[in-house]
Amino acid sequence: MPMKPRVRVQRGATLETPVKKKVSQRGTMADSSVQNILSRLMEEKHTFTYKKLVVPMSMRSPYWKYYGFPATEDGDILTKVKIVCVLCKAQLAYNKNTSNLRMHLQNRHAKELMELVAEHPPEIRPSHKQQAQVQEEQEISPIRHTSNNSKQQKRTKCHRSLENTDSGFTKQGNVYFTQADGSIEIDGDLQFMSDPNISISNFTQDEETSSTIQIFSPPTAANPNVVLQQGSENNKNISDAIAEFLILDLQRADVVEGRGFQRLIATLRSPCEIPSKGRLVDEILPSMQCHLKESEQEFLQLFTGDYGITIEEWVSNNDESFLTFSVHYQHKTEPSLETRVMSTVHCPNSNGVDLHEYWTVFIDALFSEWHINANKVTAIVIATSCTELIQVLASKNFILVPCLMYSLQECASFLLSLSDVHPVLQKCRALLGLIHRHPTALASLRMQEPELQVDEPVVTDCPAIWMTTYQMLEQLSLRRALFPSVLENVTELSADQRLQLLLSEEEWTVVDDIVAALGPFKVAVLTLSEERFPLLSLLEPLLWQLCSSHLQDKDGDSLLVMKLKQILRDNLAAKYVNEDVRTLLRTSTMLDPRFKTLGYADEDVKEDVYERIQKSLEELYEQNPTSIEFSPTPNKKPRLSGMALLLGGVCETKGSVGLNDKAKLELDQFKSETSAPLDACPLQWWSHGSVKCPNLVHLARRYLTLPAAVMPAHRIPLPQALIFHERRKILAPDEADTLLFLNTNYHG
Repeated sequence: MPMKPRVRVQRGATLETPVKKKVSQRGTMADSSVQNILSRLMEEKHTFTYKKLVVPMSMRSPYWKYYGFPATEDGDILTKVKIVCVLCKAQLAYNKNTSNLRMHLQNRHAKELMELVAEHPPEIRPSHKQQAQVQEEQEISPIRHTSNNSKQQKRTKCHRSLENTDSGFTKQGNVYFTQADGSIEIDGDLQFMSDPNISISNFTQDEETSSTIQIFSPPTAANPNVVLQQGSENNKNISDAIAEFLILDLQRADVVEGRGFQRLIATLRSPCEIPSKGRLVDEILPSMQCHLKESEQEFLQLFTGDYGITIEEWVSNNDESFLTFSVHYQHKTEPSLETRVMSTVHCPNSNGVDLHEYWTVFIDALFSEWHINANKVTAIVIATSCTELIQVLASKNFILVPCLMYSLQECASFLLSLSDVHPVLQKCRALLGLIHRHPTALASLRMQEPELQVDEPVVTDCPAIWMTTYQMLEQLSLRRALFPSVLENVTELSADQRLQLLLSEEEWTVVDDIVAALGPFKVAVLTLSEERFPLLSLLEPLLWQLCSSHLQDKDGDSLLVMKLKQILRDNLAAKYVNEDVRTLLRTSTMLDPRFKTLGYADEDVKEDVYERIQKSLEELYEQNPTSIEFSPTPNKKPRLSGMALLLGGVCETKGSVGLNDKAKLELDQFKSETSAPLDACPLQWWSHGSVKCPNLVHLARRYLTLPAAVMPAHRIPLPQALIFHERRKILAPDEADTLLFLNTNYHG
């Protein structure tokens, strides 16, 4: 049977009494008639004044004891869009079921609900065996109680209970009613959704039949969420989907209390139950975090490889600092770098707190909880300025590597705060802010932009992300010729005030110099974002390329550009002067098949790194002697062959290969291989190269488990970085740990 088209009446839909008469007619309605009805529903708004509350005989649920439809003094129902509670006169949407009736009693009239449940206990469904027995008895004795008689008895019992109560209901024909008066306003607060399988002509049918239009009420104080149930399984699916939405898009839990969100969910799936914010925060999300954390901790407890740790500091909307701790490792069977967020913690103030002791206890507890062996931690990549935490980690002999993205941010922020730069930057923000606040000026700018053939819009920057400032200045410079005519549309300002807002030629030169100086940083960010796994092995080649080439003075550079480049070079190099850090970077770079030749380093540095790797490989042999193929020791004296008898003195036999020779042989084998192309994944290369270098691959996994930045590759491009930054900073303190944990670790 073909499905009928789905009909939806959007916000602003209303109902009136004449509509009921039209839609209650049986038979097929023409499309034009349906459109006329829906048009009237969307345009009109009525208030119904009622004198009685009536319940048709077809309403068999006992919950109707405390509800009724608004009706005239003669008992004629005015509308079935809303029902009224007899006890408190609250108005509820009629959804063709009794779930919201029960929820209203549960929230407002718990005592009456308990009495009702005691009077009408829920029906116990017979088991399959009992049903089979009943069916067998019916086949043996067919003349007993027919299904119609059973239904009539059940209905009579229910109605008798309603008739005998003291709720004020009396019987008049086929309608139960109570004396009450009031008014109901039907307005745009209702949203109508159609069922594609049912005709609109069935609108006036009662609850035992389905209806075309299902109505969802807006949230109220008593019932702030849409709670229209359609089976526990469907509700569970909706709850899971909403929880997944919060996790993947990093949304606060109170979004479910928004009216627009509830309308959206009701439109997409009707009817359904939306979990409350309290249930999400207290039950659903913590339960998901607990189960996921247990599985990850069990895996790490059995994991025997090496780890990399990252620490990222971020600031919330109220200027509170948080730290997110993550662990990174490689699967032995999969060429991928796995990242797991362990914890997000608020940075305490120094008021009355021994921060050194605090972070010591925290780090020990965190490693213990996640079964992390400190000896297996290759290094920790840090993106924080928390001095006490850094001191604690250094005292535990961890190698602390500054995050490249964090280093670029600090260097760029320092440059933008210079006295030669900051005043011009503030003037650019003021100019752009004025244009965005003035509709006519903004429209004028948008109309003239196509003439310049610019691709990206010009938006105000976010100082916490230096790339937004760079992009703002770059786009402003491209549009400099447009601003005089754009500001003419701001009639509220005098000619002198508009002139003060415009940048002078010297100030535009400063803007161009800033863009030129920060251009190499943009190239570095783009390089990281192109990597599937931006590993630590990429860091030193990038630093060398920046400091030795891109940040060097070029022909045509102004004095300010040369000054800014010098500042960036010095600040960037100063962050990686620690000898342990430099050794770690060079070792990981040499084990990367793309940069193993260390083409940027001199011969002494190459030889030093080579010897360090060889020594580490020998130590690996000593720890795992079974991995080395020694010559087999004979159990008995071998028979002397004729070849050995004649030529034994000519051919010199060599004993088993020592650890030093074995390590050197395997390392030379790796060096002799052709370097991988720059767009190759080093993890993928080692997954295939482990056959030729079966022991060196373990060493490569140790040094290639560290990322160059604390954020994953998909968060490095500017649009994604800005979205994540804006969503993360508005997280509630009590939700930050759970949502950030699930956002990274949850994979659906």
